Amino acid sequence: MENTVTPLKAMEIMRELSRQNIPFTIKFFSLNATEKTSKGIVEEKNIILMQGYRRNQSKKADILASFQRLDTGENRQFYWPLLCELNGRKIKP
Repeated sequence: MENTVTPLKAMEIMRELSRQNIPFTIKFFSLNATEKTSKGIVEEKNIILMQGYRRNQSKKADILASFQRLDTGENRQFYWPLLCELNGRKIKP
């Protein structure tokens, strides 16, 4: 298995893991586009992807990924192009 993957390949892997209900860990660069702020690199553990916004619901539907924190049931989102690690594997731009 190669050490790095592209963001698109990482999304494919995360979708397949989520379909199988297998939780995973990601790291991504945080971005609050509304407030133009970042908290740096954020790590989310024990998550699975969920259905995101449709194009008619958000202008950012193509770049936002929705996930659920399995420990708390909380639903969150991140900009998938800012993904930098999946289960310890580095993401290359």
